[in-house]
Amino acid sequence: MAADSKSDFVYAQLKRDILTGELSPGESLSVIGVSERFAASRTPVRQALLRLEAEGLVSLIDRQGARVAPISIQGVRDLFELRMMLESAAMRMVADGIDASPPAKKAFAEILDAFDLLAGQEPSDERRTRFYEFAEAFDQAVIARTRNAHLARSLGELRPHSARLRTIAHSRPERLETSLAEHRAMCRAIRDRDGGAAADACANHLTQTQRTILDAVIDPVGSGVPIQLITT
Repeated sequence: MAADSKSDFVYAQLKRDILTGELSPGESLSVIGVSERFAASRTPVRQALLRLEAEGLVSLIDRQGARVAPISIQGVRDLFELRMMLESAAMRMVADGIDASPPAKKAFAEILDAFDLLAGQEPSDERRTRFYEFAEAFDQAVIARTRNAHLARSLGELRPHSARLRTIAHSRPERLETSLAEHRAMCRAIRDRDGGAAADACANHLTQTQRTILDAVIDPVGSGVPIQLITT
């Protein structure tokens, strides 16, 4: 495998493990260890780590190697403050313009039907997986139909940082049920062309998600997610 291809492979695998929580916040990533895991030389591993550092997912420390970027209380607050502004605006924009695009209206109606179906099912691992799939489809639909290209690009750039917090946000079973109800409210408002309701539902969803994450970071007992706490 060519060096560039190997670097791409290592990058993709490490990024997936960071976003899914398999690699925990603050976990050490030695070049030697990563090289052995992926049967790669040190150069493509270093290239992959540099890419992940540029995305804010890895911290490189002089003479100490690398580690998964830790969770910071201030970092969570900063992220959700920005998400609140951008995503609420995007939801309002998409909802207000939904009648101009029958395919878009159909797409959100279908996603809402999928959420409604999940709401009537008993909790299970398969149901959880399906919820994540539909939530991803909803988020991508919002980005794809946001008319402002700069706003859409900004939403996309924030997704990795939001994704790596999902495991923490849903570490307590009751949060997934609440999140499902919040996604139904957002999707329903967009389908019904109610921009104000869509923005309000989005703000409520992000407020509740942030509260759940901060509660788990401050008091991780019972969350089942190992977290390295950085208070600044």
